[in-house]
Amino acid sequence: MIKPISSIFLIAIIFMSSLVPANAMSGGTEENGPWMNTKLSAEERTELLLNEMTMEQKIQQIAISRFNENDTGETVVINKGGTSKYQNGEFAPEGTLPGCEWQDTGRQIRGIEELGIPTIRMTNGGTGVKGGSCGNDPIATGLPSTPAMAATFNRELNYEAGRILGEETRAFAHHVLLGPGMNLIRHPYGGRNYEYFSEDPYLSGILATEQTKGIQDQGVQAQLKHLAGNEQETERWTMGVQVPSKAMNELYMLPFEMTVKDADPASVMCSFPDVNGTYACDSSELLQDALRDNWGFDGYVMSDRRAIHDTVAAIKAGTNVELDWAPQYYTEGKIQEALDSGEVTEDDIDNLLRPRYIKMIEYGHMDEPYDEFLPEIVDPIANGKSALKMAEEGAVLLKNDNDFLPLDGEPESIALIGLEWFAGEAKMSPRSVRDNNENVNAPYTVTPKEGLENVIEELGYDTEVTYNDGRDPEAAAELAAKSDVVLLMIGDNPHETVDRDTLGFPAIDLDKHKDREDWVEQEPLIDAVLEANAENTAVVLKTSGTVLMPWLDEVPAVLEAWFPGMEDGNAVANLLYGKVNPSGKLPMTFGATEREAAFATEEQFPGTRQDTGKPGGPGPYGDGSDQLIAKYTEGLEMGYRWYEANKVKPVFPFGYGLSYTTFEYDNLKVKKVRGEGNSKGKGNNGSLSGIDVSFTITNTGDVAGKESAQVYMTLPDEAGQPAKRLVNFEKVDLEPGESERVTVRINQADSNHPFSYFIPEEPDNLANWADGEWVTADGKYRVHVGGSSADTPLEKDIPLNFKLDKDNGKSNKKGNNNGNSQ
Repeated sequence: MIKPISSIFLIAIIFMSSLVPANAMSGGTEENGPWMNTKLSAEERTELLLNEMTMEQKIQQIAISRFNENDTGETVVINKGGTSKYQNGEFAPEGTLPGCEWQDTGRQIRGIEELGIPTIRMTNGGTGVKGGSCGNDPIATGLPSTPAMAATFNRELNYEAGRILGEETRAFAHHVLLGPGMNLIRHPYGGRNYEYFSEDPYLSGILATEQTKGIQDQGVQAQLKHLAGNEQETERWTMGVQVPSKAMNELYMLPFEMTVKDADPASVMCSFPDVNGTYACDSSELLQDALRDNWGFDGYVMSDRRAIHDTVAAIKAGTNVELDWAPQYYTEGKIQEALDSGEVTEDDIDNLLRPRYIKMIEYGHMDEPYDEFLPEIVDPIANGKSALKMAEEGAVLLKNDNDFLPLDGEPESIALIGLEWFAGEAKMSPRSVRDNNENVNAPYTVTPKEGLENVIEELGYDTEVTYNDGRDPEAAAELAAKSDVVLLMIGDNPHETVDRDTLGFPAIDLDKHKDREDWVEQEPLIDAVLEANAENTAVVLKTSGTVLMPWLDEVPAVLEAWFPGMEDGNAVANLLYGKVNPSGKLPMTFGATEREAAFATEEQFPGTRQDTGKPGGPGPYGDGSDQLIAKYTEGLEMGYRWYEANKVKPVFPFGYGLSYTTFEYDNLKVKKVRGEGNSKGKGNNGSLSGIDVSFTITNTGDVAGKESAQVYMTLPDEAGQPAKRLVNFEKVDLEPGESERVTVRINQADSNHPFSYFIPEEPDNLANWADGEWVTADGKYRVHVGGSSADTPLEKDIPLNFKLDKDNGKSNKKGNNNGNSQ
C-alpha cells in the first residue's frame, strides 16, 4: 500500500504552480533577429546567429556560470560549495527563475536576452532529478540505483526510467539532464558503481540507449557520462589510465558508441582521467577521432567539473562547454591570448557553439524557454508505481535453499534487523559526494517495516514484525533468537570522490560523526545475529554491487535488492512474500576474494605512482605527488570474460538470478539472415547480414515467472577473444507450464559489432588507441543460450563467411527469394 502524499508535497505543488515568472526571458521572436525565424533550418538559424555575435558573447556562451561585472563594476563574489553571495544587492544571473534559489555549483549557461538566447539549465540525473541550477531541489521520483535497472534486463522499464527523468527535468524547468552514467563496472570498489549499469558493454549500451531515448522524448537533452576511462574515483581529478586499444574499443568505449549511434544523444560529458597520455577533455583522439569521426556524433561535449587542463587543446579537441564554478580555461583572457597568438581562430570558437545551438533549436529550447516550473505535468503516484516495478524486477534472488522463500502466514514473529539506512528507512542511492544517505526529495518513501506490514495485512496473515536498528548487536541477537524468521538487511555506503575500501559491510556514520570510532559497525551485528538464528535468516543486501559473504553457507536465503529507491519497503516485501516472483539477473560477477579479475593487483586498481611530469594526488590540482596510473593489464579479460578465460568459478556469475519457479531451454535453431538487416529485423534480399537465434523456454514450475534469456556468442579463434560475449537477451513472462518460442536477431551492422573485433593500427602506441578497424572474422561461430553467462545449456556452431556470402549475394540476388534465412 502506497503511503499518501505528504502535505508538504501538496503545498510544494501549489506553491510552484502559482509562480508567475516576472523577469524570465520570453520566447524568442524575429524581433531578436533573423535567426529566430522558425521557418529556417536549425543549421541556417545557427549560422545567422553566429554571424551576429561578438567575440565577447561567444566566449561567454562556452562556459558554465560565467559572470560579467555587475552594474557598479564590482566583480561577483563566488562562494564555492554553497549559494552564491553577490555584492550590491544579491545580484542574480539573468534568466534565473522566480522561486529558484540559484546556486553556484553552476550548471547553467547564462542567456543573452538581446539575441533571444535563453539561459540553459542543467540538472544531475541517474536515479532522480536533483542538483540543478536551483538549490531548492524539486519533488522527484526516487528510482532504484542503476545496477538495479540493469538487473531488470528489461528494455521497456529502462525507457520508462528515462521518461520519468526527462519528464521531471522538464517540470523543473531544466533543459539538460546529466546522465545516464555509462562507465563499466570494471571492479567492485568503484565509488560510483551505483550510477553505472554493468560490467558488460552490450547490456550497458542497450539499456543506456533506452534511457536516453526516454529522456529525450520528453524534450530534454541527455548528456552521456563520463567519456572515458572513468572506472574509479580514487584521485579522479589527476589520475591516469592506460588502456590497451582493443579493450578501449571493445569494452569501455562500446556502450557510448552504441548509444551515440542508436539514441542520438544531444551531448556527452568528457571525463576527468588522463586517458592514455592525454586528459580526456583535451583529447582529440577521444573527442574527434573516436566520438565524431568514427561514430558520427553531431552533438556537443561538456567537461566534467574542472576536467579541462589546456585551453587550446580543449578547444581543438572539441570540448564545447567548460563546467566549473566559474571558467578556469575558457576565460576571455586566455581565449583572447590564444586568438592573438594564432593558436585558435574565431572559426574554432564557432565550432564550439554550432552543435549546441543546433541542438537547442532542434529541441525547441531557443524558441520556448523553460521559464516556469510545471509540477502539474508529473503524476507522482503513477511514477511511483513504475519505480516499484523497477525495484521488484531488478532484485536478484541469489540463494533460496529448501524454498525458504517465499514467506507465508505460518511465522508468528519476524525480526527485522539492520542499521537505519538499510532496514529502518527506504534505501536511496547516495547523492553525489555526500555519504548521508540523501538522494532526491521524493514525494513519499516506504520503509521496510511499512512494506512488510502492508503485505501481511493484504494477505490476511497474523505475523508481528519487530524492528531492531542493530546498534546493539547483543540486543539484536536476542530478538533474532526468539523470532520465527529473521530478515537481516545490510549494505554498503559508496559515494562520489572515493572508492570503497572493503568488499565487506562497512561501518556507517549514522550520526554524522567525523570520528570513525563513533561509527556503527555492521560486521559484529551480522556475526551476532547469525550465531543466534542463522537457519531462519534471510539476508537482504542493499549494496552497490559485489560483496563478500563468508557466512553464505550458513543462511538459507539471500536477496540482492541494490538501492531500491523510494518504494523500497513495498518492493522487498512483495518479493519476500511471493506477491512478485524475483526475476532480476546480476549485471556483474560476484567474486570470491578482495583481489581477482581486473582488480587482482594494485597496478590495476587503484594504480601505482609514475613520474609522468603531471601532478598527482587528491583534489583538482593534486598535492605534488607523482601521478597515479591505473593499468588495465587484464585487457579484454574483465568481468565474466576473466572468469571464463581463467576457468575460475565465481560465487555468482554474470546474468545469474533465481526464481520461485524453474525454466527449461530447448530446441535451439540458428539461421543465416540475408539482406541489409538491422536490429528491428528489417532487411532485403542479398548478402549475409546476420543470424536469427530461435529457442523455446518453458516454465516448468508451479507459479508464474519471468526469465531473462541470454544469448552469447563465441567468435572464431582468429578474433583472439578470451570468452564468449553477450549479444542479445529477451525477457519473457510465462504462466506455469507455458512455453514460448523466442527469436532474436543479431546483425553484423548492429552498433555493438557482434561478429567483429578491433585491430589497432599501432597496437603498442596507446596514444593512437582509436586508430584501427573493426574486422569481421570468418569461420565457426558458437551460439550459447541460457540463464547466465555460466549456464548456457543450448549451444550450436554455425560457419559464417560474411565476405564470401556478400560476393555470392551479389551474383545470386535474382535467385534468392527467401530474404531472411538459409
